Amino acid sequence: MTDDRNAGAEIALSIVITVVSGKEAIVENLNQLCPQLDFETSEVIVPYDKWSSDVGELTPQYPKVRFHLIEDLGLADSGKTPSHQHRLYDRRRSVGLHLSRGRIIAMTEDHALPADDWVEQILVSHEQPYDVIGGAVENGVDKVINRAVYFCDFGRYGRPFEPGPVKYVSDVNLAYKREALESARSIWQDAYHETTVHWAMRSKGQTLFLDDRPVVFQKRQKLTFLNVLGERVEWGRVFAETRASGLGFLPRIFYAAGTPLLPALILFRSFRHMLRQRLTVTRMISTLPVAFILLCGWSCGEFIGYLAKVPK
Repeated sequence: MTDDRNAGAEIALSIVITVVSGKEAIVENLNQLCPQLDFETSEVIVPYDKWSSDVGELTPQYPKVRFHLIEDLGLADSGKTPSHQHRLYDRRRSVGLHLSRGRIIAMTEDHALPADDWVEQILVSHEQPYDVIGGAVENGVDKVINRAVYFCDFGRYGRPFEPGPVKYVSDVNLAYKREALESARSIWQDAYHETTVHWAMRSKGQTLFLDDRPVVFQKRQKLTFLNVLGERVEWGRVFAETRASGLGFLPRIFYAAGTPLLPALILFRSFRHMLRQRLTVTRMISTLPVAFILLCGWSCGEFIGYLAKVPK
C-alpha cells in the first residue's frame, strides 16, 4: 500500500518508524512526533505486516502518516520466535528506507519517544557535513529491568557525552544523508542490519557522527526478565551470524572462543556509562547484577551464532 501524497513537493525529511512494541507504542510515538512536523516537506513512514496488522487500523487516525502493508516478508515470514522477530524488524526498516523520499532519512523505533525538538535537531545536526548522524538515547522507564536493558544496549549513547566521530550509532536514533544511504543500498536491499550497513560505510571513508542534540527516550513498558533474556540470546546469535557471514572458519572459532569474556568486559563499560550519567549508587547496585545475567545470555547467543551454519 503506497500513496502519492506530497508527490510534487520536495521532501526534506523522511522518518521511518520501526514497529517493535506495537500499536500502543506507535500511537504514543506519533502523538509526540506529528506536532513537530510540516507534512508539506516531511513524511512519516510506518511499515507493518501480518504480524503487526493492527497498526494499519491507525490509518484514519493519522491520515498524513504513510502506513505501508508489507506483503513480501522474505526470510522474516514468522512472528513466533525472537530470531524471526528480529528479522521482521530488519525487513520493516528496509521497506521503510525504500519508500523514503527525503534528502535526510531518519530512523527510530515505536517505543523510542522523540524529544519535543527532535525533528528540529535532526535537521540542524545535518547542517554538518557528516554522512550519518546518530543522536542520544535516554532511558525513559526507571525500573531495574529497563535500566539493565538500556545499559546493555544504549549506555554509550546516554548524555552527557562529547559529540564527535564514532564507530557506532544506533538505528533507534539516527539520520542519513540521501547520498550516503544510497551508497549502501545493496546491503539493506532486503533487510537492514545496522552493523553491516555502517561497517560498509566506514570502509568507504564515510563518517559516523554522534551528536547530543537529537534525543529519544526508551519506553518499553511491558518488559519481563525471561522475555528479555530470550531476546539477548537470540539477538546475540543474530549479531554473530551476521558478522560471521563474511568470515572464514578459523576467524569464527577465534571470535567464539572470546565470547566468555564479553559479560565482564561489557559490564565494565556499562558501569562507566552509569558513572558518566551520574546514576545513583542504589540504582547501580540494583541494575548491575541483572545487566550481567543479560550479558551472559548475549554471550551465549554470540557463541552459538559464530559456530552455527552461516546463512546465505
